[in-house]
Amino acid sequence: MKSPYDKTPIITSVDDEDIDLLGLLHSIWDHKWMILLLSAMVAAIVGLYVSSRPPIYQARATLFLDQDEMDVVSSIQDIYLQGYRGFEYMQSQFELLRSRAIAERVVRKLEMHKMEQFQPQPPPPAPWYHFDLSKLKPAGANPPLETPWVRPSDEDLIKNLSFAVAGGVQVQQLGESNLVALTYRDGDPALAAKIVNTYLEQYIESFLDARMDSTLKATEWLNLRLGELKSNLKASEERLQAFRDQERLVDIEGVTTLSAQDVSSLNTTYSASRQRRSELETTQRELERLGKASTAELLTIPALQNHPELARLKQSLVEAERQVNEFSQRYGAKHNKMIEARSQLDSANSALDSEVKSVIYSISRDYQLALSTEMSSKNQLDSTKSDLQDLNRKEFALKELEREVETNSQLYNIFLTRIKETGTEAGFEAPPGRIIDLSSGGTPVGFNLNQTVGIAFFITFIVASGLAVLYGILDNTIKTPVDVEEKLRFPLLGTLPIMPKSRGAGLEEYWKNTKSEFAESIRTIRTGVVLTSLDSPAKIIVVTSSIPSEGKSTVALNLATAFAQVEKTLIIGGDLRRPNLARRCELRAKHPGLSDYIAGSSPLNDCIASWGSGDTMVDVMPTGIIPSNPLELLSSNKFRETLELLKARYDRILIDSAPVAAVSDAMLLAAYADQIVFVLKSDSTSVALIKNSLGQITNNNDVPLAIVLNQFDPKKKTKYYSNYSYRYKSQYYQTSETHG
Repeated sequence: MKSPYDKTPIITSVDDEDIDLLGLLHSIWDHKWMILLLSAMVAAIVGLYVSSRPPIYQARATLFLDQDEMDVVSSIQDIYLQGYRGFEYMQSQFELLRSRAIAERVVRKLEMHKMEQFQPQPPPPAPWYHFDLSKLKPAGANPPLETPWVRPSDEDLIKNLSFAVAGGVQVQQLGESNLVALTYRDGDPALAAKIVNTYLEQYIESFLDARMDSTLKATEWLNLRLGELKSNLKASEERLQAFRDQERLVDIEGVTTLSAQDVSSLNTTYSASRQRRSELETTQRELERLGKASTAELLTIPALQNHPELARLKQSLVEAERQVNEFSQRYGAKHNKMIEARSQLDSANSALDSEVKSVIYSISRDYQLALSTEMSSKNQLDSTKSDLQDLNRKEFALKELEREVETNSQLYNIFLTRIKETGTEAGFEAPPGRIIDLSSGGTPVGFNLNQTVGIAFFITFIVASGLAVLYGILDNTIKTPVDVEEKLRFPLLGTLPIMPKSRGAGLEEYWKNTKSEFAESIRTIRTGVVLTSLDSPAKIIVVTSSIPSEGKSTVALNLATAFAQVEKTLIIGGDLRRPNLARRCELRAKHPGLSDYIAGSSPLNDCIASWGSGDTMVDVMPTGIIPSNPLELLSSNKFRETLELLKARYDRILIDSAPVAAVSDAMLLAAYADQIVFVLKSDSTSVALIKNSLGQITNNNDVPLAIVLNQFDPKKKTKYYSNYSYRYKSQYYQTSETHG
């Protein structure tokens, strides 16, 4: 059957634990006196400071800030933005009220720089304990020149007072209204009232002065600008008139209109003459192509075909030819009618030839005339266009000069009107606000002594309690037996109470007073070790710890003394690096021990000594001479044979081992052990270090391990153990009765 004290794996981390509210309250309870003392000290200091402060008086005045009302016909966007603009306006006025410029006006108005309480004083002389570091300069160095104190000028004093007054003024809006409360605190109630009253007056006056200054500056600028505009207008008018005189312009618009009509008429004439010339040129070229062709060929030209006279003559020629043909069939060649008909035919041909030549000549003459007419029309059209363009350029220049005159005239009229309006409105500037209430005097304000002391005590108490809770959270140590079970998950053999310094270190506590709490705790641990291995008693018990100074040797020696009451027991000094078993057992300094026997320099009996008296007598084998290589000694066959030899002579062997975190000796000794007793000092070693040490032992050895919680103070751990139970135990074991 598996023992309840067998080792259990470490499976829990501190980070996985739930918040223990009772533990946090316990942290506060542990530091209650420190918390109360600190709170009382802070409250007393605050009380002394408040009571030593001079009285402060506060003056208050009220101002109503006016805003422009929204017009009924304003745009819907302006109506929606009214609230936001009102907020911006109020914030702007607040900043103006807090400005240093207003404060400077107040200082100058009240002549605060001349008041006695604000007069600068020379710095006090250095106290007797003052040490001038410049004296430490090396010899020959020029010492700093001491400049004499000079009183600041009035302007510097006014500037400093302005900053002080501006920083002391408080502006507060009363609810959602346009009312503003202005407050100021000072040790003089009358001065505080004067400052707030003058502050509001200077605020309104500064606004009016600023408006007046801006009006004067605007009027001055407008007058200056008006003079420039008047000069510009006069110059532009003179340029316009000079241009008209130079170009001799009366009504340029009528001239331009006539010129445009002439251009249109000439353009029509030119087009007609060009068309006529083109037609005649075609006929002329055809005539030149035919050259000396016959009349019949010339008549094929369209211009000749369509000529009416030639058409008539051609018709006459056709009629004469018809008569000749007709008479030739009827009469002979010498017949009178035949001769007359031929004569008419010849006359018709001659008349046609003559007329063709005349028409050809007429066409040539008409072509030259048309060509001359076209060139004349073109020249006249070009000349008229040039004149029109020149007129247009003059018109553009004239209009530009007229526009310049008109623009200068408009600007001049606008500025003249604005000057008149500015002069009219200058005397009707409305102030930004109205003073509602003036301060009649300051009222005492300041800290309420009792309330301030109470608040200081409460805040300090809360902060100190929070620090105590934080310390409890960050203090990741083993404090109670329950911590061993919850945080380490290893069985607990027992706890050893912390012993008062007047009663020694606990080495002789067990056999001096066997009915004490310490003695009972040792017996409880002894019983736990026995119960751990009932079937196979643990003969070799290794006692170790994480780090030095956890009471490992004390526990080992007292536990060996407890076993010595019932069994033959030996305790071995297994700490081969910093041995102290011989000193604690009051053996001589060079008493032979374990290392001497293994080295063969001393027999076994000489290396073992008895310590104690009566039934608490225990055998002790100290470390002996410190070896150069402890690990080689502990892993040697001689050490193993020594343990086997001692196991045959003793019922229990306790080995006081070195700490686990310091060296690896304990892990070697654990390989020979039947039981490991791990000593923890309460409220000392961190859980992380303990877990690391336990892991080093249990990962390399399958040996039962149990924990002893040393120097446990039950009076501080009321969360888990009541004082009543420990007082009961103390009274129970300290009874003087000898018979039951």
